[in-house]
Amino acid sequence: MIPITGADLKSSLPDTSGTVRLSGLDGHVDIFRDGFGIPHVRAGSAHDAFFGQGFATAQDRLWHMEVDRRRAYGRWAEYAGKQGLEQDIIMRRFQIGRSVRTDYQVVNADTRSMIDAYAAGVNAFIETTESLPVEYGIVGSRPEPWTPWDCMAVYKVRHILMGGFEGKLWRARLVNALGPERAAELWQDAHEGQLLIVPPGAEYDGPVADALEEFAAGLTSISGLSSVDAGSNSWVLSGGRTASGKPLMAGDPHRALDSPNVYYQNHVSCPEFDVVGLSFPGLPGFPHFGHNAHVAWCVTHAMADYQDLYIERFKDGSPDEYEFRGTWRLADVRHEVIQVRGGRTAEIEVATTDHGPVIAGNPSTGHAIAFKYTATAQANRGFESMLQMLGATCVDETEEAMRGWVDPCNNFLMSDVHGHFGYLTRGKVPIRTMANAWLPVPGWTGDHEWQGYIPFEEMPRSREPRPGYVVTANNRIAGSEYPHHLSLEYAPDYRARRITERIGPLDNATVDDMAAVHAERVSIPGTVYARLLGRIDPLEGNAERARQLVAAWDGSMERDSAAPAIYSATRRALHETLLRHLLGPLAEDAVSATGRGAPSHLRRLEARFVRMARADDRSPLPAGEDWRSSMSQALVEGVAYLTNLLGDDVESWTWGKVHLTRPRHPLSDSFPDAAELLDPPSIPMGGDGDTPQAASFSPADPFAITSTSVARYVFDTGDWSASRWVVPLGASGHPGSPHYADQAPIWSEVGLVPMLYDWARIADEAESRQVLGP
Repeated sequence: MIPITGADLKSSLPDTSGTVRLSGLDGHVDIFRDGFGIPHVRAGSAHDAFFGQGFATAQDRLWHMEVDRRRAYGRWAEYAGKQGLEQDIIMRRFQIGRSVRTDYQVVNADTRSMIDAYAAGVNAFIETTESLPVEYGIVGSRPEPWTPWDCMAVYKVRHILMGGFEGKLWRARLVNALGPERAAELWQDAHEGQLLIVPPGAEYDGPVADALEEFAAGLTSISGLSSVDAGSNSWVLSGGRTASGKPLMAGDPHRALDSPNVYYQNHVSCPEFDVVGLSFPGLPGFPHFGHNAHVAWCVTHAMADYQDLYIERFKDGSPDEYEFRGTWRLADVRHEVIQVRGGRTAEIEVATTDHGPVIAGNPSTGHAIAFKYTATAQANRGFESMLQMLGATCVDETEEAMRGWVDPCNNFLMSDVHGHFGYLTRGKVPIRTMANAWLPVPGWTGDHEWQGYIPFEEMPRSREPRPGYVVTANNRIAGSEYPHHLSLEYAPDYRARRITERIGPLDNATVDDMAAVHAERVSIPGTVYARLLGRIDPLEGNAERARQLVAAWDGSMERDSAAPAIYSATRRALHETLLRHLLGPLAEDAVSATGRGAPSHLRRLEARFVRMARADDRSPLPAGEDWRSSMSQALVEGVAYLTNLLGDDVESWTWGKVHLTRPRHPLSDSFPDAAELLDPPSIPMGGDGDTPQAASFSPADPFAITSTSVARYVFDTGDWSASRWVVPLGASGHPGSPHYADQAPIWSEVGLVPMLYDWARIADEAESRQVLGP
């Protein structure tokens, strides 16, 4: 690596002023950047608008796009070295590259034109810039041309791990390690009494799912596989309850805090549409969050089940032949070579069956697991929806634009200037046996094939429901009367309940009222455990002082308070004790795992612990223990942990001292000498994974924030210029830019900045203006 300096960071910044002459444009494109460096692109045609969006995004986020592209294609180790190899192997097996080339060929001409124009804008920047991002100097490389299918790849890589396949692998491990009866006990449905999204305010009163039958039936299939190898909030309030008389819509997506941030604030306008929102760098349009002149839209993850695992039976001595309904079929086997920076190349075989790519196991041993996913199982035309939504003039048109949406499945909220608002579960959910929902299923029998998708007309939806609001927070979508399987897994309804409690009483609401909900930090589990700690026998020394602080606490996870830290350390100790008691040989893996398998199951178990503690149900406790004795011991352990970490002064154990963001640049681990210049600052935060102000942490690394609000927004359909937003870092992806992390202090205080939409104001207040000319 060539050493870099602060001067290098500055010299790598793009020129965002003056006039640039470019081939491929029909007319002139104006790019205004506001005081936060957010680009506002105005063009005379849709082609030029997407070209300008691609050019401006490349100016700010070319390295971000490069990272996502290389991760999608399994080429990250070329830059990151051996630290990126395992990730590359996994991504090669997913075969995103093959799928997006197919997708590009099948989308309609208008969608291809959108993608082509955007890619042309990216390449125009690459070809004309005199300064590339500093990261290219660090790795000693230059960017390759941006292809249209790269646009699709960077989107897919951001969502392929959001499905449920890891949960199915974890359940298989549970059955193998503990047996079907014990595994079923640990997977009882955790959603009885949970708030539903549709209809708002209703609670789930259906039967508790019985896992035993499915686990027992799947045991034979998975017996040979015992060694085989991320939430959001949104809400909308009726115009009948707002000051303007028009709907207000708000929320925040929760993801890992990447550097730079996963979402990119920008604004694109032409005669056909005028849209401001959050995009994925490398992809045109605004698929998740934005508004045009008529309609606003936003999403949360629906937690739907649209990824299946098939156990393939391969022929002895012929690992490219697999069985299906008594016949042998040929697998598509390809040899892949992965280049590793500073290391030896890695060579792997990538196999594909009719069910999908083989992602785990080894065909040479006779069995392996194939992965079937709606976004890659067949040609994906879902990208056509993105263009349709840009020009929608009402909620009805916006909903209809989602008819072809494929992945991911989202809770999709819409509101318009006419006073209408609504909810839709968008995306493709396959229809198949319930066995597919629980575990990897045998692929050779033909009994578990997909039988089409839930019809668009039968997806859950709601329009202007009677309570005058809709709240989504990854909680259960529909009640027991809904005829189709959507998912086994939803988030606990803690966030949904707190948001509902905040917006339920509102009348004459304003943008400020919506923004205040973002700062809601009361933890429902915290209030339950605090009451329990108030009832245990007095302790001694620091443990007693800590007990008193938590017993008097209102459950609000404030960063300047000691009680949240004491509660969190106590809860961690309690849950580790219970998990080690219940999970036996899998306990260590469970508490140190990442992804959406074991951690998702742990969240279910932990939600059950809270309900059981409240009901004094002692079934998860070790023999001879009750909740009071267990809480007392956990408090003593938690206090010892905090004492070792922060000293003896209990009042000084504030939550913000241990609960901080740790944003890391993608190259920091591979080039640690550059990390100090590349990494954004760490910031203390309130909240946790159970509060609307989201700030989750892993049990394996308490209490560093691993997932948080990667954007916040409020859309005011009565006055678009009153809308606001914020991201945790900044608009620019350049570490040397003043806009690399300039929104971080505002975000940390749960503040928002103006979402500029009026072009006269944009031009008047612009920090810079650049003209792209033909």
